[in-house]
Amino acid sequence: MNQISDFIIEDKHLKTAMESEILPFLTTLQVCGKTSRGLYYEAYETPSARGAVIISHGFCESIEKYKEVIFYFVKSGYQVYLADHRGHGRSLRVTDHPHMVHIDRFSDYIEDLHHFITKIVTLRCGSLPLYLFAHSMGGAIGCLYLETYPHTFKKAVLNAPMLKMNLGPLPIYPAMALTLLLRLLHKGNQYAPGQHGFLAGENYTESGSACEERFQYYQDKKDAVKEFQTCGSSNNWVFESLCACRRMTQKRNCKKITAPVLVLQAENDTFISKAGIARFIKYTKFAKLISVSGCKHEIYNSTACVLRTYYPAIFDFLSSD
Repeated sequence: MNQISDFIIEDKHLKTAMESEILPFLTTLQVCGKTSRGLYYEAYETPSARGAVIISHGFCESIEKYKEVIFYFVKSGYQVYLADHRGHGRSLRVTDHPHMVHIDRFSDYIEDLHHFITKIVTLRCGSLPLYLFAHSMGGAIGCLYLETYPHTFKKAVLNAPMLKMNLGPLPIYPAMALTLLLRLLHKGNQYAPGQHGFLAGENYTESGSACEERFQYYQDKKDAVKEFQTCGSSNNWVFESLCACRRMTQKRNCKKITAPVLVLQAENDTFISKAGIARFIKYTKFAKLISVSGCKHEIYNSTACVLRTYYPAIFDFLSSD
């Protein structure tokens, strides 16, 4: 097998390579469907795979954003399974607002993931070992999943996980109090302060990507396809997420994790607080931290020169004893 670095797409060739080579290749492996809980999913299956990777995407993202990531996992010998989280992509919405990310309970995400794994993934991949790749909000979901179902995954990669939210000048506890109050006032299903609906033409400099070509490739899709236009969170989502971050980084809960975990931290991450990652690493016995230079929050959307060290670190971790 070739080294994964041989497959990394150069920034300037990203769009051409995706449209003419990668997407046609992935289509030949793709299986699509919906679970009984209303989750849209895709599976990418190859013979003689060494394992199955479940991808848990981030806030306001969708499966579509991970096609390059899927390609690299497949080329490294893994089957790949992923579902749009509720309120995202082509999955169910629990609010009538077309853009808002809203949940009743953060634990719904964990039970959705467990449903997807037990009802779809394990029935399709058989005895293959399961691995987790989880980014940002998906990393928080993955973290809680590892604490709730500690024996499902052989190993897990948490990519810039949302273990503590960066709220800027607003302290965590006042934010929790404010969103709880708004929920009690029956405004849980309204946009949280500072949040808003989708606006076309997101600014690259304010994004979580450090590669303009990779940012723009998905932004064009997001501007064109209404199912990808999730934007902004409800008061309920903020309150539930803040509570979940606090819960998942408590010592007694971190100690429940038995699988080895690789945590990848972005050097220039302004979306999440590194304090949450530090706390998780401190209390999780089998956790390893790697800080990735030259990137922002979406490490997988970095320039090719960063990805050439990023992906080998992931695959070395997954394949090591």
